[in-house]
Amino acid sequence: YGQLSTQMSGIYSTAQVPHPDTGKMMQLDPDITDALADPNESERVKRALWQGWRDASGKRMRQNYTDFVTMGNLMIREAGYSNIAQYWQSWYEPRPGQNFTDMMAKLWDVALPFYQQLHAYVRRKLRDKYGAELFPETGHIPAHLLGNMWAQSWFNVEKLTTPFPDLSTVDITEKMNKLGWNATKMFRVSEEFFTSIGLDPMTDTFWEKSVLTRLPDVKMVCHASAWDFYTNKGDFRIKQCTSITTNYLGTTHHEMGHVQYYQQYEKQPVLYRRGANPGFHEAVGDTLELAVMTPGHLHKIGLLDEIIESKDYYLNYLFQMALQKAAFIPFGYLIDLWRWQASEGRLAPEKYNEGWWKLRCGLQGVSSPVPRSEDDFDPGAKYHVPNNTPYIRYFVSHFLQFQLYEALCNISGHNGPLYKCDFYQNKQAGDALKKFLAHGSSLHWEDVLLELTDTTELRADSLVRYFAELNEFLTEENKKSGERVGWDADCPSADWYTTTTSAPETTTLAAGRAATSGTVGLWAAVGAAALARRLLAV
Repeated sequence: YGQLSTQMSGIYSTAQVPHPDTGKMMQLDPDITDALADPNESERVKRALWQGWRDASGKRMRQNYTDFVTMGNLMIREAGYSNIAQYWQSWYEPRPGQNFTDMMAKLWDVALPFYQQLHAYVRRKLRDKYGAELFPETGHIPAHLLGNMWAQSWFNVEKLTTPFPDLSTVDITEKMNKLGWNATKMFRVSEEFFTSIGLDPMTDTFWEKSVLTRLPDVKMVCHASAWDFYTNKGDFRIKQCTSITTNYLGTTHHEMGHVQYYQQYEKQPVLYRRGANPGFHEAVGDTLELAVMTPGHLHKIGLLDEIIESKDYYLNYLFQMALQKAAFIPFGYLIDLWRWQASEGRLAPEKYNEGWWKLRCGLQGVSSPVPRSEDDFDPGAKYHVPNNTPYIRYFVSHFLQFQLYEALCNISGHNGPLYKCDFYQNKQAGDALKKFLAHGSSLHWEDVLLELTDTTELRADSLVRYFAELNEFLTEENKKSGERVGWDADCPSADWYTTTTSAPETTTLAAGRAATSGTVGLWAAVGAAALARRLLAV
């Protein structure tokens, strides 16, 4: 089991892809990532790199993963669980009468209408940029056009899609580079936000032993991660290949949130030195990021020269946040839906890739730009699958962070729209957060949540309130343009790939049919929770 894990991690960390024109070998970070993010890079090159990464990573570990699932289930049964899925879900300690998968479906059901409006608006803008012939009539967005290898964040298509392009946007990449910021500066700024509200600075060991930039001549996994070495001597570290970009400023706060959590519960017994549930750990830094990225805060720390107090300016800001936060939600949901299916035996190994695209088309509304078959293993092209890291925690955190943010804003005395709240230097908010973090997992997560938010439920209400003005705007714009809202549950048919201009130009594509789900009808026409269950019933 350990050997299989090591082999898959090795395949992922060493994968390289030749540039379709120059033949230069490219690593995922930063080479391929930057190319996909570049709005001026050609669709042809993006498509070739999208395909190439999946050939170099996931495709090479398909049998390994099949064996990994089988062995994992055999091992976990010795601990009294039916399968890995049941074990992972147990970390959320559902109470009598609760069904964890139903709880997750309920969250998605509430978030879906806004995601549909965002999807429709972005699809129209990208279609104007790249041409209608690349977009299937099923309503899906080709995954390689969304600025990210997995279409999990759409931030990099902001310049192509922002509602009011003549107004300045909150993209501080250029400003940070102009001011000479480096990785250490980004981490120091993040640390200063924490200390301004009364939380702890990073330890000397953190600064001595963290890896904040890619090490030269070292083949390393650049996926950012935070580590607690359980020494009781403040040995906490971060590994991150930092670039000086707006995106990485957010990632920096996310990872620093993990370390702050480690510090606050360090005095707990080892058994309780973890998050109240896995989603709590992911939400902490992102909660602060919501405050840090407000135009008001960026202006305070010298990264934004001016704030334009107009409705259109803040719609641009909310749109930018939606491309990062709301666009992620279905992807955060589907990875573990797929793994639960595989672990529970409801998805046979010979249908692994079909099941994957069934969820990506049905839930996320994106489709492959090239034909896929069971020769491929596209789940393995995402870090968390070969590294066996559960992913539903990120789905949970994308709702929880807005709940925590709203609660801390209320404690700080904020008045006005939620999206303008910055609790920088507010010790009352800091004291509440410190108490929240210090519990670790010594209390049930519902009891910890109740202390700060006055509810025991994970809820989508705060996220919906945060984006309410943008949702109203997008809904009206989609009506004006006559844009279809929603997409088919089925992926594009195999025939579509033979007629579209997204057929291969410079790269050889894997033969085979596109995965289809056999589920008929528009996702928009039925309740999300109900269709999610249908998609799971393979």
